[in-house]
Amino acid sequence: MSAPRPGSTLAHALGGDDWSATTIAVLGLAALGYTCLLAWSAPRRRSPWAVAAPGAAWLAGLAALGAALASPLERLAEDSLTAHMVQHLLLTIVAAPLLVVADPVPRVLSALPPRARDVVARPWAAVVRGARRPGVVLVVAVGYLAVVLLWHLPGAYEAAVRSEALHVAEHLTFLAAAAVFWWCVLRIPRRRLGQLVAGLVAVLVPAFGEAVLGGAMMLSSTPWYEVYVGTAADHGFDPVADQQVAGAVLWATGTPVYLLAAVVLVLRLVRSAPAEDGPPVPVPPMPGRARPALDAAGR
Repeated sequence: MSAPRPGSTLAHALGGDDWSATTIAVLGLAALGYTCLLAWSAPRRRSPWAVAAPGAAWLAGLAALGAALASPLERLAEDSLTAHMVQHLLLTIVAAPLLVVADPVPRVLSALPPRARDVVARPWAAVVRGARRPGVVLVVAVGYLAVVLLWHLPGAYEAAVRSEALHVAEHLTFLAAAAVFWWCVLRIPRRRLGQLVAGLVAVLVPAFGEAVLGGAMMLSSTPWYEVYVGTAADHGFDPVADQQVAGAVLWATGTPVYLLAAVVLVLRLVRSAPAEDGPPVPVPPMPGRARPALDAAGR
């Protein structure tokens, strides 16, 4: 890890405009490995889109991780709350849902030896069944919002910025909580009304919570994080303005993503509703009354 520049006591791994070669190499291996796994496990008679779609989502998710963790954005986040906010959004509303859409777990299970697959598949099936429960989906949504809000408390936030270990833990909890949340919302099949409604409410929980957090940052006239006051002066910009821009980024970027997911769930909800204008159900004639009616009609 390079030494922080003068005037900065922060503990990010990058310095200057360098890129993290180690992180890029790890992400590159993950991209290559999953691409090979998709090609190996894809059924022969299925459309190429069945392989191209998850592969593209996986590569895009890894690219978002690289932009957040291996680019100069990581170093810039030392001095700017706006850059740090962009980094967190790349992890939670870009990388996490894209990796979930790629759906790697079933393909990884299919590549395991039969005995190992049997051992892993059973607990995984139990997890999937449990995650389909509406109460579990709502608890996951509340937990995800709690992770976001707790790390933005001044004490926890400044401790994470100054400590490399806490900084890594912050990123991991952001990514893990977001991945579990998006997996419950996007990948778990919902064929019942209760599951769809729970998913819709679950999406609105972080949408509302992060909108309130972003609005509070925009309306605040005092800096929340003392760690940025000195670095803002070094760069010649106002820490309050930086904080307000960070709140605007959170409010204007995160909210549309959650609302888009809500629209998708509403469409699923509409499609799952029973059709009211369907074909009429044939009613068999009643033998005791049909004959007199026919005789009357013949007369």
